[in-house]
Amino acid sequence: MKKVAILLISCIVLNAHAQDKFALGIKVGQNFSSVDNVNVDHNSASYHLGVTAQIGIGPLFSIVPEAILSQTKLEANPTPMELLVNHSLQPETFHLNYLAIPLLAQYKPFKSFIIQAGPQYSILLDQKKDGTEAARTAFSSGEFAIVGGAKIDLGGFFLYGRYVIGMNNIGSASQLSSNLQDQSTWKTRQWQLGIGLSLFNF
Repeated sequence: MKKVAILLISCIVLNAHAQDKFALGIKVGQNFSSVDNVNVDHNSASYHLGVTAQIGIGPLFSIVPEAILSQTKLEANPTPMELLVNHSLQPETFHLNYLAIPLLAQYKPFKSFIIQAGPQYSILLDQKKDGTEAARTAFSSGEFAIVGGAKIDLGGFFLYGRYVIGMNNIGSASQLSSNLQDQSTWKTRQWQLGIGLSLFNF
């Protein structure tokens, strides 16, 4: 009987420990995007959704790989001065749809407060102008970025906020050479706010 009790206790302890080793969840939230050195409105709102995993490497540290469908929305509205110079200018809106793949390091200094940071690569899946018109040559096929943020664990649910800093030009080579004077600063900046649900813990 004592051996059975010891075995049961050992299984419970091992299971509790394993739950810290791997977790899987879903997330959804809002993006607020801007682009350096481009005449677009700052903090245009769009969305993101995806899956997130957590691989524990100690009591305080984890690796967090994710796969996120994320949209960058860019809205350009000509100023009155620009319209005086060129009457043909019209408001434009670009929707850039990406598959973002961040790989983050996670540190848990407190029970419910978590810090995350790491690289992200985004693959451009689709791009449209004004919602319908294809804009295939306007933007590059991928973007590398650095991500930093925090997460609050609410026991099954979590809230998070991130800042994404694009490290390369998102304009295509032809677009940059023909339209921009400064080719080094057409880079995205994006705030992300959202909520997630933990589905499985192993």
